[in-house]
Amino acid sequence: MAGLSCGPAHAEGQVNAAYAVYLKGFHVLNAQTSYQLQPWGYGGSTQIKPAGLISWFVTMDVTSRVEGKFTPDGNVQPVLFDSGGISRGKRRHVRLEFSNDTPKVTDLQPSETDREPIPDSSLPHTVDTLSGMAHLLHALATTGKCDGTQIIFDGLRLTEMVVHGPTVADIPQGQDEAYSGQALRCDFVGRQLAGFVKDSPNRAKLASPQPGSVWFRKINDLGLIPVRIEFNHPKLGHVMVVMQHAVAP
Repeated sequence: MAGLSCGPAHAEGQVNAAYAVYLKGFHVLNAQTSYQLQPWGYGGSTQIKPAGLISWFVTMDVTSRVEGKFTPDGNVQPVLFDSGGISRGKRRHVRLEFSNDTPKVTDLQPSETDREPIPDSSLPHTVDTLSGMAHLLHALATTGKCDGTQIIFDGLRLTEMVVHGPTVADIPQGQDEAYSGQALRCDFVGRQLAGFVKDSPNRAKLASPQPGSVWFRKINDLGLIPVRIEFNHPKLGHVMVVMQHAVAP
């Protein structure tokens, strides 16, 4: 495991990384990320746009940002999650503000009233999607482990994520990966719990467990970076997210 071990936590600088998203082998999206982890907290943003031939037919430009803290026991305590832009043919926006470990939806456009409401009692101790990734990265860097369960709330849906690992595994190749060789792989299973579209014919698929994995590699002085993510989407099928490069600004 030379070069893969996780030492004591230390302040990391900002990381800028670019990812390509593949669906059924086709490059469909590009994601630009920028984030910073400190022992006391985290912040970052992502921007997602279509790529390749799909960009001729699909208009999409979504920017998300997050701010949060790490608690003394290593958990995350989100402060703010904001995501907005053009997606699925409409301008959309969701803003979550957190207080007492509970998110409050302060803006949601459009309202999507065709979804089953999520009980308020289910929201305490949930985190947003980007905070979930920050928690995983922080846990792996500080404890060397990625075991645990997190409930994710994105403003519309409630999803359970169960993660375990890591194991040492080779980074899969075949999609112009920036890195090869061994990495730390954390495996996870996601399952939607609530926020289903009413009378959806896909409800059984959405509620079924969806497995996935994320590979982390220590890159120069940037620390551990997620270099590849693979998961099953209940409607889209197999999705691959491949890092193309990562640099300090």
